[in-house]
Amino acid sequence: MSTPKKHHYVPKGILKNFTADTAQEKINYIDKFSGELHSSSTQKVARQHYLYRFSEGGKCLEKSYFGKIDSAGPIVIDKIVSDAPLEKLTLKEQKDLRRFVSAQMLRVPAILKQLENFDDDISNAFDGEHSIIKETAHIDFLNSILKGVDIYDDLLSKKSMTVLVQRDASQYFVIGDAPVITKNYGPNATSQIGHSLPIIDWDFISLPLSPKHILIYFNQSDQVDIRQLAQENNDWQFIKADKFVFSASKELLLTELKIYHQNAYRFIEKTKPEYIAEHSLKYGDKIEIGPPRIAFTETAKKQIRDLLIKSSKNKKP
Repeated sequence: MSTPKKHHYVPKGILKNFTADTAQEKINYIDKFSGELHSSSTQKVARQHYLYRFSEGGKCLEKSYFGKIDSAGPIVIDKIVSDAPLEKLTLKEQKDLRRFVSAQMLRVPAILKQLENFDDDISNAFDGEHSIIKETAHIDFLNSILKGVDIYDDLLSKKSMTVLVQRDASQYFVIGDAPVITKNYGPNATSQIGHSLPIIDWDFISLPLSPKHILIYFNQSDQVDIRQLAQENNDWQFIKADKFVFSASKELLLTELKIYHQNAYRFIEKTKPEYIAEHSLKYGDKIEIGPPRIAFTETAKKQIRDLLIKSSKNKKP
């Protein structure tokens, strides 16, 4: 079997639930930077040439690894979207669903960019003396998927799971090109070593399954309303999206993009109010929120330097 050239980082099996034309599986999507609306088949979106290939002619994850995940997961998703009770899912179906969500967290190009940015931040903090990259950023990205899916599967298995249903069409869920939303209830997060990036034990992990359904894994808390967090899905889909957000409704995409720009203004107004006057910003301007970059304290630098030195000593020759 030949290796496919175009690798899907948001599988067709979930995108089909957001199609405007179910017969032809046409989906609408918007470029969050330009505001341009597009329509295409689910087969032709959320894909990138050779994203999951280690090297030319070498191992490729598109079929050998994601093939099973991308076929088994959507079968369970279809059951949920058909309003099958979660308690009726078999143990195998629960695991198939967890692995689909775990893979979706790690497989998107935004994670590759996050890895590259994190390495740049490390390099800048230590004047180029250290790097978290073991081989190349792309190969580390692929190895992080292989290691991280198993770890996240285990973490998700220990959380509560629910599906919330949205009945109001004006509030239907959209899905972006980095669709898994993760949050912690407080400032502290438990993490463990992944391949290159840390694996974080998030308190709240959600994935929209259809315009009406959103899947949530969560830690129980009396202080947090997970329903409210779920209602923030569309805001976070635009914030986290690398570029595109998908929906059956063009009108909903345009409305949510406008809200995204308004929220970006509010964020700047709250965190950096001097920017408003400095850049003559107005409420409703087309403002984007960029990915976070890391600045390290001297204490943090010392801790990271010790870890990197220790890691380099433990590498096999």
